[in-house]
Amino acid sequence: MGLKDCLISAVEQKAITREEASFLADEFDQRFAQHRLSMGDDLAKAKARKDLEIQLKAEAAEARRRADLTEARRLGVKGYLQDYRGRDGKPNVFEAAMGLLSHYGFRGASSVRGKTEAIIIGAQKNLDKVMFAFERKGLLGKRANRALQGDVIKELHGEAANDATAKFLAKSISQVFEDLRQRFNAAGGAIGKIENFGLPHTHDRLKVKAAGRDAWKAEIKGLLDPNRMKNPLTGQPLGAAGLDQALDHVWESIVSNGRAHLQPSLVRRGQGAIASQRQEERFLTFRDAASWMEYNQKYGKGDVIQAIFGHINGMARDIAAMEVLGPNPGAMVEYMKQAVAHEIGKLETGKPTLAKGATVFRDSQAAVAQYRLDSLWQALRGRPEVASGAARTTSNIKNVLTGTQLGSTVILAAATDPFVARAARKLAGLPVTSTIMDMVKMISKGSREEIISSGVMWEEYLHVMNDELRFAGPAVGSDWSRWVADRGVTFSGLQPLTVGRKLLEARAWQKTVADNSAKTFGQLDRRFRTALEGFGVTSAHWDIWRQAKDPGGFVTPRQIELNGGAVQYLDMRQAAPHDIAAEARALAHRDASEKLAEVINSWSERSVPSGTPNARSLVSGKIERGTVGGELLDFLLQYKSFGLSFTALQLEAVGEMAATRGGGTGWRRSGMAYFAPMAIMLTLGGAAYLQIKSLLDFKHPEDINPLTNPGFWFRAGIQGGGFGLFGDFVKSTENRFGQSMLESLAGPGVAAIGDTLGLTAGTLLAATRHETSHGKEKTFMEKANPGRKLTQYLRRYTPVIASHWLTRGVYNRLVLDNLQWMLDPQADKSFKAQIGLAKKNGTPYMVAPGQLTPLGR
Repeated sequence: MGLKDCLISAVEQKAITREEASFLADEFDQRFAQHRLSMGDDLAKAKARKDLEIQLKAEAAEARRRADLTEARRLGVKGYLQDYRGRDGKPNVFEAAMGLLSHYGFRGASSVRGKTEAIIIGAQKNLDKVMFAFERKGLLGKRANRALQGDVIKELHGEAANDATAKFLAKSISQVFEDLRQRFNAAGGAIGKIENFGLPHTHDRLKVKAAGRDAWKAEIKGLLDPNRMKNPLTGQPLGAAGLDQALDHVWESIVSNGRAHLQPSLVRRGQGAIASQRQEERFLTFRDAASWMEYNQKYGKGDVIQAIFGHINGMARDIAAMEVLGPNPGAMVEYMKQAVAHEIGKLETGKPTLAKGATVFRDSQAAVAQYRLDSLWQALRGRPEVASGAARTTSNIKNVLTGTQLGSTVILAAATDPFVARAARKLAGLPVTSTIMDMVKMISKGSREEIISSGVMWEEYLHVMNDELRFAGPAVGSDWSRWVADRGVTFSGLQPLTVGRKLLEARAWQKTVADNSAKTFGQLDRRFRTALEGFGVTSAHWDIWRQAKDPGGFVTPRQIELNGGAVQYLDMRQAAPHDIAAEARALAHRDASEKLAEVINSWSERSVPSGTPNARSLVSGKIERGTVGGELLDFLLQYKSFGLSFTALQLEAVGEMAATRGGGTGWRRSGMAYFAPMAIMLTLGGAAYLQIKSLLDFKHPEDINPLTNPGFWFRAGIQGGGFGLFGDFVKSTENRFGQSMLESLAGPGVAAIGDTLGLTAGTLLAATRHETSHGKEKTFMEKANPGRKLTQYLRRYTPVIASHWLTRGVYNRLVLDNLQWMLDPQADKSFKAQIGLAKKNGTPYMVAPGQLTPLGR
C-alpha cells in the first residue's frame, strides 16, 4: 500500500482529518520531487517517505513535550488564581489574572512584563561592553565605533576580523544568543543550533513585496548557504535542491504576514503557540558577513545594533510569556479569561466564588474583565496594525511633536521627581534621604557604567518594546522620527535626568538589600518585606541575595548570578548527580537574580513614572493601530500616558498604605499620611514650574496668593500630577501651545495636522477668493494673514528651540517677532493683543512681544 492509500485509509478511520491528509500528501510530493533530481523514482519515494516519517516522529515528540509543559503551567496558573488574596484578604481572581500579565508590586508573583524586563536586564549586564562600545554620542546621537560594527558581524559569522575588540564583543553576543536559544527551547521552543550563524533578520515587508518574488529570490539565492539551512525539528539539511521551493514559502510568508499559508477554520486566528515560532527568523543562513550586511541594507530593518538588541528583546518577551503562561501564552490568556468569567458567573448566581463584586459595570462585569485581560495582553505583545502606512505616518507625527514640544518639561520633572521618589521609598520601607548631588553622580560616566553593568535596565536598547518616552508615551514609527523624539528629550535634559534618577533608585535598592543582609527574611522591616513578597520573593531568594555583596558593598543581579555559575541546560535524566546539583544551584541563583532585577525595575516606575501598559491598555483597549479610531485614540493619549500611569500607581499605593493599618479609621489616616505630603510637595513643584516657565517666557511671576488667585494653585496641582495641559485652561481659552480645549482633548497630533493644513491648503484657498467691501475689492489673503500664521506655526513646531527652556524666550523675541514684523501687516495689533492677554492672566511681560525689534518701542 502506498503512502497516499494509507492517508485515505486514515481519513476513513477518522484518525486524521482530510486537511491533515492533504498536507501530508503535499509534503510527500515536495520531498519526492526534490530527491528524484539526484536518484531514481523508487529510491526517491523511499527517501521521501523516510524523511516524512522522521519529521512526523520529531513533531509528535515535540507536541507531547509542549503538551506536558502547557499542562504544568495551567496547573500553576490555576493554583495562583485560586490562592491569590487581595489587600483586603479576600479572593480576587480578576486582579490575580491581570497581575500575571503586568503589575508593579503587591501581587505575590512575577508577571510577564516584569520577567521580560528582568531577562533583558540579564542579557544587558552580559553585554555591557557591547552597549558602551556602540552607545549614541554627540549632538546628533550617532553610534560610536561605527566601523567596528562590520568587524563584529564578521566574527559572528566565523570570519576573522583581526581585531581583538571585535572578537571579544562578538563572543559576548554569541554567548547571550545561545543562552536565550536554549532557554527558549527549555520553555517549549524548538530553535536548532547553527554554528557561526551570525544574526537573525527582521525583514521590511514592503521592500520585499516591492521587489517581487522572482527578483527577490534571484538576489538572495547567491547570498545564502543552503547546506547550513536545516529543519528545526529533525536537523536535516535543506540542500540546494530544496532551496528554490523553500524561498517561495519564505517570500509568501513575509509579504503576507503568514496569511498565504493560513489554513481556514472555524476557530478565530491568533498568533498561535509562541513555542512554534522564532525558527523562521533563523531559517535563512547567509554565506558570510558581507552577504548578511548586503541583504540587511536592502531588505532589513535598522542597523546592526538594532538587529542585535531587537533579537534579544524579542526573545526575552517570548521566553517570559512562555515561562509564566506556557508554550502557548495566548491560549493560557484565554483560559484565564474563561476562569475569571466562570467565577464571576458564580458570583452572579450567589454561589461561593473567587470573584470580587464590582460597584462599576456590575451588570457586565464578566465582559469587562475579559476585555481588560485581552487589552493588556495586546499591549504587552504589541497592538496589531490594520493599515501599516497610516500607523507609521501618525506615529511619525507624534514623535516629531515630542521632539518639538517637551523642551521645558525637564523643569517640571526636576521639581517633582524627588517627592514622588520619596513617597515610593516610604511605601517600600527604604531610606528616604537622597540629594541632588547623589543623582548627578549617577549620570557621571564611571558611575553610570558601573551601575548598568551591575544589572540595571539601559532603556536606549529597548528597540522593539514600544519604548516609553517620558511624558509622551510609546515611541514607535520610523527611525528618523524616533531620532527626532530622542534628540528632543535628550537636548532638553529630560532623558539624562530620568536616567540619573532611575540609576539612583536602583542603587538605593541594592544598598538597602546589602545593609539588611545580616537579617533573616522574617526580621526585615514589614514594609520592605511586603514590597519584596509582592513579586514572589521568598526566604530562599533572600538567603541567596544576602550572600551576594559585590566589592562596592551592593547586592546586585550580576553578583548573585556570578555566585551561582552559568546555567548549562542539562538533560536531568542523564546528568551525573554532581552536575544536577550544580545546575540546580545555577538555576536558583538566576531566578534570584531576576527577582531582584524585576523588583528594582518595577519600583523604578513608581519612583520615576514614565508610563505603564496597564494604564495605556485601560484607555486604548483592543483598538488596532492604523484604524481611524486607533490613531485618534493614540493622538488623544499623547502627553497623558504619564499622568494616567502616575495616578493609577498612586491610588494603588494609598490603598496599600491603608491596608497596613487594618480596619477602623486607622487605614484612612495611614493612606492620607502617605498621600497628603506628596500631594502638597507636588503642588509646590508644579507651582515652581509655572513660575520658572513665566520667567523663561520673559513674563513676571504670577500672583501666588490663594485668596486673590486660587486658580494658580489648582493649575499647580494639575501640573504636579502630570496633566499640565488642562491646567492651562483655568484662566485662558488656549493652552500653552495656542490650542483650544477641544484641540487639546483630541491631542496635539490632531491640532498639528489642522495647523499644517491651515498654513498650506487654507492659505492657497484664500489666495483664490475675493470679496467686495465698501466698493473696494480685497482678497481673503488679507483676512487669512499667512504671515501671522507662519510665525504662529514656527512658534509651536520649530524642533527643539521652540520649546527648549534655554532658547524659547530668545527665539520668540529675537527671531519670530522680527519675522512677524516683516510678514504680518497687523503685527503691532497682534503684539498688543498678546500683551493685554498676559496682563489679564496676571503675568505681564518683562520683555514684551515686538519690543526687541527695529520697529519695537
